[in-house]
Amino acid sequence: MTSTKNFLIGSTILLSIAASLPLIMPYGVFKNSLETKLSQMNGGKTQIAQIEFSYQPKPVFILRDVVIERPETAKIAEIIIPVTSYNILNWGQSMRNVLIRNAVLSRSFALDLPNRIKTDQRNGFKIDRLALENVSIKLDRRTVGPIDGELRFNANGNIEDLVIRGDQNRVEIQVHPTEPGQFKVQFNARNWELPLGQPVKFEFLKLIGTADVNGWRISDIRADLYGGLVTGSAQLNWQSNWQLTGQIFATNISVEPLMSLYSPITRSTGRMNADARFKYQGATEQQLFKQAQIQGRFLIQDGTLHNFDLITPLKSQNPTILRRGGQTSFSSFSGGIALNDNTVVLHNLILQSGKFQARGDLRISQQKMSGSINTQLAAGAMMANNQLSISGLLAAPELNSRGALRPNHEERTPIIDTEALKSEN
Repeated sequence: MTSTKNFLIGSTILLSIAASLPLIMPYGVFKNSLETKLSQMNGGKTQIAQIEFSYQPKPVFILRDVVIERPETAKIAEIIIPVTSYNILNWGQSMRNVLIRNAVLSRSFALDLPNRIKTDQRNGFKIDRLALENVSIKLDRRTVGPIDGELRFNANGNIEDLVIRGDQNRVEIQVHPTEPGQFKVQFNARNWELPLGQPVKFEFLKLIGTADVNGWRISDIRADLYGGLVTGSAQLNWQSNWQLTGQIFATNISVEPLMSLYSPITRSTGRMNADARFKYQGATEQQLFKQAQIQGRFLIQDGTLHNFDLITPLKSQNPTILRRGGQTSFSSFSGGIALNDNTVVLHNLILQSGKFQARGDLRISQQKMSGSINTQLAAGAMMANNQLSISGLLAAPELNSRGALRPNHEERTPIIDTEALKSEN
């Protein structure tokens, strides 16, 4: 109890002394010493333009306009050092909960941080935890960020990992140095919507891979999406333009919420298995998902195709135009898909529903549809066939029927016999 009491009293005295520092000591006294310590820690000459002290909301020292080597290498608007008992007792050896705010780092400096920030064995100076706020990385022709995160250090003072969190903590990126210039990167997201392209919502998404100066090789993709599972691998390159390529496999996906993102009216229900190869590219990360190339196959089971009534045209032998409305239930619906920018081509489509079958191809470009479907209904001795042309908009398709053909063997036989009798007479 006595030791605890003495510790609290000592901490109070230390904090009181720290609070009075702005009144009794000019900052220039320890500015050179602090620049030397920071230079030893990051491996580059560090210059501090100004040192300030603030009481609100908590006592902190603020290092303003800090430059490491050159402004093009690393420029930090603020380094905030909290005045705590730990930082006072370990002054000159260790600091904890330091905040870097509004910084721009060059790509080479950011990649070399694991080699730069290491404990100096001669003086043992190290940082325990380092928070990042509004930090950007300058590439050759663009800037990545800003990001918020935290640099965490292991017991010997070297960087253990960088943790970046965003979107109200739904997204977390862990960057762990492995070899010089290489990093293990893991991306985790929960209840997260894609910020670019269509707002696909993942219950859970995990990407694991290795990054270097050229890009990120994603060896493992795992996602819980609309009640199903997505796996795969990918490669993200950012050396010149941004490019993302890869392959995914989807199992037991509920297609209705997915297809509703593209069309809330013409859509399908059911569970889907699929595989696809994809390629996205753009000049910046914001433009990455604007140019898409996808090739894949899909199989949807036990669902309903909404706003497409393929059976009603079989009921009439006269040419008709069937506009939007209706639905077609199916046991299986399969085919291939090719997406290039804003054009979607569905080919080798096969829809099965008991004794009803449909085959065809469909093209969708700028919400406009074109294609053809052959339908067939076989019920005992009766068979009906039809050929439909598809046009109109995705939200309002039009089915143009030439008229159903109903060849029936039992009806054709009497006609042949009658003609034979006429020729005999």
